[in-house]
Amino acid sequence: MRMAHDETVSATELAQTIKVDPAFVGRLIKAANGALFRQRAIVSVQEALMVLGIPAVRAMALGFSILSNYRKGSCPGFDYTRFWSSSVIMALTMQTLATQQQDIRTVAADELFSVGLLARIGELALATVYPAKYGQLLATAAGRSGADLLELEQQALAMTHSDLGTAMLMDWGFPSVFADPVRYFECPLEAPFAEDGREMTVMRCLILARCVADICLGKPDEQHLLIGKAVRLAAHLGCSRETFIGSCNEIARQWLEWSKLLQLDSVECPPFDTLSGIEPEMPGARMPPAESGVGNEVAPDAEAMSDIRAMLVTSDPVTRERILKALNDVGIKAFGFPGLEGFMEHILDLQPQILALDVEENAERMSRMVRTLRASRLGRSMFILLLLPSIDEQHVMAIEAGADDFCIKVAGKRILRARLNAARRIVLLQRELEREREELRYFAAELAISNRSLQEAALTDALTGLPNRRYALERVQQEWAASHRSARSLACMVIDLDNFKQINDIYGHDVGDIALRLISEALRRVLRGQDVICRTGGDEFLVICPETSREDVLTCGERLRKEIDRLTITNEDEVLRLSISVGVAVRDESMSSASDLIKRADRSVLAAKRLGRNRIVSE
Repeated sequence: MRMAHDETVSATELAQTIKVDPAFVGRLIKAANGALFRQRAIVSVQEALMVLGIPAVRAMALGFSILSNYRKGSCPGFDYTRFWSSSVIMALTMQTLATQQQDIRTVAADELFSVGLLARIGELALATVYPAKYGQLLATAAGRSGADLLELEQQALAMTHSDLGTAMLMDWGFPSVFADPVRYFECPLEAPFAEDGREMTVMRCLILARCVADICLGKPDEQHLLIGKAVRLAAHLGCSRETFIGSCNEIARQWLEWSKLLQLDSVECPPFDTLSGIEPEMPGARMPPAESGVGNEVAPDAEAMSDIRAMLVTSDPVTRERILKALNDVGIKAFGFPGLEGFMEHILDLQPQILALDVEENAERMSRMVRTLRASRLGRSMFILLLLPSIDEQHVMAIEAGADDFCIKVAGKRILRARLNAARRIVLLQRELEREREELRYFAAELAISNRSLQEAALTDALTGLPNRRYALERVQQEWAASHRSARSLACMVIDLDNFKQINDIYGHDVGDIALRLISEALRRVLRGQDVICRTGGDEFLVICPETSREDVLTCGERLRKEIDRLTITNEDEVLRLSISVGVAVRDESMSSASDLIKRADRSVLAAKRLGRNRIVSE
């Protein structure tokens, strides 16, 4: 980890250090192969570093070293095996979402893997530092919601595992775009993120990843209840039901492989498509039982209604029956709840567009609830209707807290219906506006993809597929700056195809193009992975060789020259042999810029041609 933080350390040095730890090598290569859909498998540490990048390797080294050292502990009630199993499944889910979902590809898959692996690190930290006290908290919070555990932690320890985990990630160098979602993914209503921001995307991925982990590690009855919630969460990320179920099956398969690699106990999860058949239409897993007057108020023709959802909170069964019937009559799916107890959790599950609150329950507490909702992302877009017994000073306070409308509970049927229709129209207008925003985001994403494609095309040679001259000049400047900063060697080779003009004049440009493609394929095949190969002109190629001495670059060039010398092109009855001239230059104190390095290589290749071609010259 120290080496990965050091800018002067090269990828080669880092790879050499990693290779002494066979366990980490296996994990690193496995993560690199899972990060991208690649035609060729990653088989070396050097290639894994190139695919993942140094920051991701640093984060993985951190996560896996913590896993090795804290596989067990002394905190009673803390399930260490389940904790790490859940963390690895979250990591795999985050990585899979990034590689398969277009809307999430703005975040690198390897970065999301590390965030998922360490998202719950605050829980492990509290269990490690305060084993006895935290064990008591876990026993007290058993069977209760995650929000209750956070509240107990705050009261007992003056901190929560979410706050501690975020602070630890920030201290380890994670950017805020990853650390902040870790703080809020267990209490998303409090998240201050913009709807279309990267933080919101990462937080939604974490919520879904935790749900997938709970399904994989849950009991059969829990799995059937959670799958519906997971499908709805995936829909918020633009993932269709079929795609999500297929991804989950792949995650479960990968989890079995990772559990063997990490020596974690694993239980094979049943195929997710066998779980999805019992998905409830609305998240009823956490709804109160039917005998309390909840969950059975939806009209029989609910299937024909719009998908606008309303949530009614009142303890008065007469009011509940009356308002629910009015909601159903105007085409709104209605769900009633008998009081304020736990209703914020139900909001998270149901995510209604309309919320009707009976202020007679507790006007002051209701006002606080409204203000809390308005401060959250979900609550900002929700239409809040207050049901008042009368208009007085106490009830006005609840209205001023941020409600959209109010209605006297004893109002006539026509008045109530008019209020509800107005709420329905506003929700539909908001939905239309959101659709337009989604279209704009879609067009922006398409434009970004097109721009990236154009940028790649602008930097790529169409004939050979190699980077072109523009890319070569930019890259050599970068390597020059890195070489100057780290005081390491830098070499380059200028390569010319011998007698290229005669090949074109005698045999035609088609044969010339074949020769150039053969040369480019040989360059890819023979040169090292760290070398940067570019086509800079008609028959000219530039190879940038970071951290390479004169002796090494000459050896490399000679190996390439011999490979090209064996190449032939058959044109009708004639066999055409190919050869190259190579000019080599190595950075020294007499050079003031990257241009000087390339000029010296140019002079060397001209000298090679003067000396008879098919040779290497280094001035």
